[in-house]
Amino acid sequence: MKITRASDYAIRLLAHLASNGLEGKSDELARDLDIPFNHLAKLVQALARRGYLATRRGKGGGIKLAVDPRDISLRQVIEAVEGPLVISNCLFHREICRFSPKCRARQCLALVRQKINEVFSATTIFDLGITN
Repeated sequence: MKITRASDYAIRLLAHLASNGLEGKSDELARDLDIPFNHLAKLVQALARRGYLATRRGKGGGIKLAVDPRDISLRQVIEAVEGPLVISNCLFHREICRFSPKCRARQCLALVRQKINEVFSATTIFDLGITN
């Protein structure tokens, strides 16, 4: 399992906003966080759709946190960008493997997924304490 670059960028963006005044301009954020502007724009759209960011266009516009960083879990951010955490497709689609009903590996993978989700759910953007 690997957290994608998109999730990494989204987490860094929210943590930066949380620790540096809660708002910023897209071009400055892209430069400061070393995120390609096009990637940042897509992430901002996804995070705004979920209600974590508010955006304003035009002169004086920018991006700001719309939610207290204590109320945004890493799991929420990852799912906003990528969808549910998948360790193995068999966890969601038993029918793809004939061994699924008796598979001990499947049970272990389900437990791993559960523990990862617990950690990501319990850790908030505020908890990261990232400052630049």
